[in-house]
Amino acid sequence: MNILEEIAATKRREVEAMKLIVPEKTMKVEAYTVLRSIISMKSSILNKKPGIIAEHKRRSPSKGEIHPMSDVAKVAAGYVANGASAMSVLTDTPYFGGSVSDFMVARQTAPRLPLLRKEFIVDEYQIFQSRLIGADAVLLISSILDADTLRRFNDTAHMLGLETLVEVHSLHELSSLPEDADMVGVNNRDLTSFSTDISNSRLLFDSLPAGMVKIAESGILKAEDIVGLQKIGFDGFLIGEAFMSAPDPGERLAEFIDYANSNKN
Repeated sequence: MNILEEIAATKRREVEAMKLIVPEKTMKVEAYTVLRSIISMKSSILNKKPGIIAEHKRRSPSKGEIHPMSDVAKVAAGYVANGASAMSVLTDTPYFGGSVSDFMVARQTAPRLPLLRKEFIVDEYQIFQSRLIGADAVLLISSILDADTLRRFNDTAHMLGLETLVEVHSLHELSSLPEDADMVGVNNRDLTSFSTDISNSRLLFDSLPAGMVKIAESGILKAEDIVGLQKIGFDGFLIGEAFMSAPDPGERLAEFIDYANSNKN
């Protein structure tokens, strides 16, 4: 069993346990009655350059502890103050040190910033839950979902008003991308081994749908990476480790934005 398979198996057990506490029918009914309006992450990325989705995560399977004692409210406030187009919040606990509570704190701290729930979604239950906790968008990972399930989850998210960021790592995974996904993300990290190669974004770019918002994910460790990927045509960038490994993630975000805006030509 590789790392991704292990995480997915753990997640399925977690979801079944959550259903014993709040049944799926109850979660679904409550999700469809939420009145909060969605803030479009897609629009924010296109209109607020350089389109950075700044991430909160405490650790990862590949890097271990990154910022284990981080205060999610402080990080969210720093991202808002320093120009993030959106914020991604890890809600996985065993492997990334996040939680649903982290997400809800970020939502309360940043009520007008688009929030992406970064999670290994293996069940519709998690999409209903995402709407309830205040998400604007959800991540759907092609590596753990077959094409039919991916389309169904994409449809469910849209019926709830959520936007979707569908993540691919290869041409094979790209073939299952729903045509009406809001955003496509090229993950530079191979989730089966957690090895990273930023050239994967360049390799796949020409095969991405022309009219879809394009996000480069993972392995973006310096501001120069953004400039290079912008020149190819990427609209946005999901960045976690480069910010969370800094003493002040918000200040590091500001440095990236300043550099990207100063060197975009």
